[in-house]
Amino acid sequence: MKKNLSIVLLFILPALLTAQTPVGSQDETILNFLNLKFGMFIHYNMGTYTSEQWAYPFHDPKEFKPSQLNCDQWAEAARSAGMRYAVFTTKHHDGFCLWNTKVTNYDIASAEDAYKNRDIVKEYVDAFRKAGLTVGLYFSVWDRHHGVQHGNINEENIAFTKEQLTELLTQYGPISCMVIDGWGSRWGGGPDFEELPYYKLADHIHSIQPNCLVINHSCRADLAYTQIVHYEATHGQHIPYDNTFPSQQGPVIQPGWFWDKGFDTLELKPVEDIVNELAYTNHYYSNYLLNAAPNDKGLMDENVVARLKEVGEVIHLSEPCITLPKVQMPHKEVSVKTSSTMAQADITDRNLLDLNLFTAWKPAENDPSPWVELDFGKPETFNFFSMHAGYQESIQKYSIEALVKNKWVQLFTGGPATFHEKHAFSEITARKYRIRVLEMKGIPEIVELTMVKY
Repeated sequence: MKKNLSIVLLFILPALLTAQTPVGSQDETILNFLNLKFGMFIHYNMGTYTSEQWAYPFHDPKEFKPSQLNCDQWAEAARSAGMRYAVFTTKHHDGFCLWNTKVTNYDIASAEDAYKNRDIVKEYVDAFRKAGLTVGLYFSVWDRHHGVQHGNINEENIAFTKEQLTELLTQYGPISCMVIDGWGSRWGGGPDFEELPYYKLADHIHSIQPNCLVINHSCRADLAYTQIVHYEATHGQHIPYDNTFPSQQGPVIQPGWFWDKGFDTLELKPVEDIVNELAYTNHYYSNYLLNAAPNDKGLMDENVVARLKEVGEVIHLSEPCITLPKVQMPHKEVSVKTSSTMAQADITDRNLLDLNLFTAWKPAENDPSPWVELDFGKPETFNFFSMHAGYQESIQKYSIEALVKNKWVQLFTGGPATFHEKHAFSEITARKYRIRVLEMKGIPEIVELTMVKY
């Protein structure tokens, strides 16, 4: 058994965009990252071989069999799409590590003899650098195999986590960003920020690589918990129409984060959608990190390779930004009016606009026809709607409407509403928009609500 070792924040002081003042040196790392614009998220780990998005944390390491692993193929696929960087899952929530870590045997070094001497993190880093792409790493703080989880945070497992981060930041050269998951998240059983404060890991990362950005999936738009806000696209978080946070949005090209059987024959995310979403995110100070998951041979499926090549043939990345805007809370110009709001201290009508997956709006229990009206203060043009309506499908049917010439015009109806509700509609300009709950099961809930124009 291997020995179990027990062993700044970069504040944003941006120039006003309208002043076109050159960015100061302490902003350069963030600005350089935003100018990468388009990247590949790569979910590849034990779940690839067990058909699990969250793998059981006690699989036999010998189940991990990268028989034809070729990171050069991944890098070429990313380059063909016009991507400029990538982020790779070194360890997911189950705790299986794709490098030979000194602090546990639950890693690639315990795989079958044919694979145990491979360092997949190194193969990824080397391949993408060779292709001229910037490299980032993903790391889950929540580790179900080793008990690094809510209610069980102690000096020993903090030291364990820091040691693994040290290995990743000292063995593979400069790392552009450390994308961290399972820490202060809305889902799962990872530690919160009270038991494991943000600075403890952020300061540790920066003590090794000062220019490595900490991008935490904290499920809230708050720079107290991350240097780059990561909008959880698959959980109803969407970059708002007035975003000024340095940010990143991460959708998927396949139906799931990790590959599963049958993905090789599926129709993937359309080229038009990728191109439109990329242009939108880049316009609002955000990178577009599109997940493409390798298969159980360790290769990108041919349909993924072909789709990425199609994207690369039509995209045109915007010119580099030279300034950062003054960071302001999104939706600051939007006022909210509701049919009612539940009388509870932590429930307010603005919860649905705060880009925080821990808060939500609910109507009063006896409200027979709940609705929410958004007044943008001036006419705004939109053609896309995104909503996180909780996990219970309490909103069975709803309609989205716009006030045009003093008359409410229905744009579309939908439902049952999920935690990843989204809908395109014909472009329309209006000052006021409204969502009406037409049918419900229990008390409706709206966690996030966003209107944008692609």
